[in-house]
Amino acid sequence: MKSILLLLVFAFGLSSIGNQSDIAVPPTEVERVYELPSHNLTAPLPGNLQERIYHLENVYKQFSVKPLSLSKSESEYPNGAFHLQLLKLGNHREELSLQEKSQVKEAIYKATGSRFSLDITTLVITKEEELVGYISELDTKEQKMLLVNPEACLNKECKEIEKFWVKLDEDAVIVTNKSNGSNKFEDLKLGDLLHVWTTGAVLQSSPPQFTALDIEVVEPEDETPVALSTLMKTDFNGIKQIDVRFGDGKKLSITDTKSLEDISSKLKRIELVRANDKRTFYGFLYGMELTIGDTKFRYGTSLRFDNIKYKQNSVTTELNDYIVALGRASIPNLLGGIR
Repeated sequence: MKSILLLLVFAFGLSSIGNQSDIAVPPTEVERVYELPSHNLTAPLPGNLQERIYHLENVYKQFSVKPLSLSKSESEYPNGAFHLQLLKLGNHREELSLQEKSQVKEAIYKATGSRFSLDITTLVITKEEELVGYISELDTKEQKMLLVNPEACLNKECKEIEKFWVKLDEDAVIVTNKSNGSNKFEDLKLGDLLHVWTTGAVLQSSPPQFTALDIEVVEPEDETPVALSTLMKTDFNGIKQIDVRFGDGKKLSITDTKSLEDISSKLKRIELVRANDKRTFYGFLYGMELTIGDTKFRYGTSLRFDNIKYKQNSVTTELNDYIVALGRASIPNLLGGIR
């Protein structure tokens, strides 16, 4: 009887071996998860933490970013707060998402082994170019170029024009109308017209030096002059009144016949050429509204018509001087600080 029971037990055990789900599997070792210390605003921070954060090259490489600046505000929280500005490599026009910023922040905490107050921002270049100029000199050794902008005068007579050096950032993107940003410094040549976006930092040399993030090689505008009368759709005959508003807010109403005829004569002589420097500058010398019959026409020193910017010239400068002189003859302290 005992032998029969043993055989039954043995047989039952053999039949169970073929069922893999019934086999006892030893538990696998649980992978240890890195746990950061809790965020204690009063706990002392590790030494040289600011320097360590800035030089976490592997972390930044992982997220295709690079640090541009890192500062610390001592007045925020007991241990202060760090402010880190990053640049997204290869796409300087896009900001890091909230999720990406959170991932970078956690990676920094893990790499430093501590938590602290950290604010992350992204440098995103503006839609409008920061600098405009023609290449007048190339320094192949230093990988920089001297740009001149004949449309940006540093004095009234325009005897001194804007000049500046531009050095390429290691992640600089150079775009032409025939490429998608794969150009190199060697592809640039004397006389190229450039639109430049920078890191925002400037070396106060003479001329000053900027560091370029994005460069766009553009075609110069057509130099064919266009009559102001064509742009404003009037022949400037029969002006009854001109209302002028100066840049400092003061106003002047011109109604005397001689002044109206003088201004009309100057307006008729103006011919304009499209500007290559299309940047928007805030502030203006004056704007004026001309009343001709029942219609009003507007002219301003920004010289923008149908959203196209035009260059100043000797005749527009002559008109500007005349209008300012008329204003100063009757308005005390008009445009203080402007000659």
